[in-house]
Amino acid sequence: MKHRTRIFSLLTLFVLSLFIFVPAASAYDGRSGDRVVIGKDEVINDDLFVGATEVIVDGTINGDLVTGAQIVTINGKVTGNVIAAGSSVTVNGEVGYDLVAMAAAVTIGPDARINHNVYASGASVESQSGSQIGGSLFIGAGQGLVSGEITNDLLVGGGRLRLESTVGRNAKIAVDSSDSSYSPRYNQYGPNTPPMPSVPAGLTFGSAAHVAGNFEYISSQTVPAANSVSTRVTHTLPAQDEQLSKELAQRNKTSTYLFDALRRMISLLLVGLLIAWLAPRWITSPAEKLLSRPLPSLGIGLVGLVAAPLTWFMALGVVILIAVVFGLLSLGNLTGLTLLAGFPALGLVFIAILFVLTYLCQAIVAFLGGRWILSRIRPEWNSKIYAPLLIGLFILSLLFAVPFFGSLLEFVIILVGLGAIVLQILPGRPVNQLPAEIPAAVQA
Repeated sequence: MKHRTRIFSLLTLFVLSLFIFVPAASAYDGRSGDRVVIGKDEVINDDLFVGATEVIVDGTINGDLVTGAQIVTINGKVTGNVIAAGSSVTVNGEVGYDLVAMAAAVTIGPDARINHNVYASGASVESQSGSQIGGSLFIGAGQGLVSGEITNDLLVGGGRLRLESTVGRNAKIAVDSSDSSYSPRYNQYGPNTPPMPSVPAGLTFGSAAHVAGNFEYISSQTVPAANSVSTRVTHTLPAQDEQLSKELAQRNKTSTYLFDALRRMISLLLVGLLIAWLAPRWITSPAEKLLSRPLPSLGIGLVGLVAAPLTWFMALGVVILIAVVFGLLSLGNLTGLTLLAGFPALGLVFIAILFVLTYLCQAIVAFLGGRWILSRIRPEWNSKIYAPLLIGLFILSLLFAVPFFGSLLEFVIILVGLGAIVLQILPGRPVNQLPAEIPAAVQA
């Protein structure tokens, strides 16, 4: 069921409940006829029930007004509720409590003062500039034009809506955003139906439109102008569009996931080849250390993964502290020198940590895995570093793409690879000067 259809049904049930559950008044005035007019000087101190072709209220009703007529016009004052149904309902007077109006055209005129809520449904609902609603405005209609002031909330379900006034609290609006949405014409509902305003398709705003609280709108399209009406805007798709959006998002997520996996595979292969070409011992030497000491590599890698970022942040703090001390001693040159030297050095260290964790650890484990596979099918290919490295990286990229398992595998590989690197550099010798503890058959 469409949103505006639900609102219309709720309004209808509300009106019926008033008839059923409100206790009958001990006294009331009932009138009927072709044309019923309550004159300006007339005062009715009872509830008034009217059934006629045309009803005009220019006087005062100290009670409720319940009327069904082709044309209903209220220019006077009703101290209680007004429940009106017909081809057109026009209120340009004062209503002491709620207004419930159901008509082809519902108009709240410029002099209207509704002290509480307005529940309006029909082909067209309009609150004109100058009108004041002391409570909330509920609209279920083909179109709506809101130009009067609303003290509390605005709730709308319709084909199109234009807001040109201030909403004191929150607004929730559901509209059809298509250009072909329903636009009523007054001549569809008989010759006595008043002209209906022309409302643009979708959700539009006037220059004075403002929502003080939350502004939520339901539409199949985003309305950028809504952000200028309220600082708290929420856009929700209709149920059917939301389902379609979820399906499209799932498809896009799958394609994006595959694209990311392919992009990562290419980057691993390219960076791995670059390391093998420029510094092959960065791969081969830690690989042999990992092969000989796998469990220590895992434990030391876990410690290193925690210690590396902590050490980096401590070094950052030391650089800042030294700069502050020099500044307090009025040694401005040393302060600048400390910052100019410390920050770039820390930046280089940070890049090095990312490089090791993202590429070098994977290359070390991939080389071992590829060499193990080739030793069983093509042992002669192990004479160079490139073949086992590429095969290992390709297989690892495929495994990394497996949800959850890939992330867990990558974490373990980072731990053992980092531990092997730490074990290799513990004696304090540069990696490119370490002897390659690998079989003579594997050469750069």
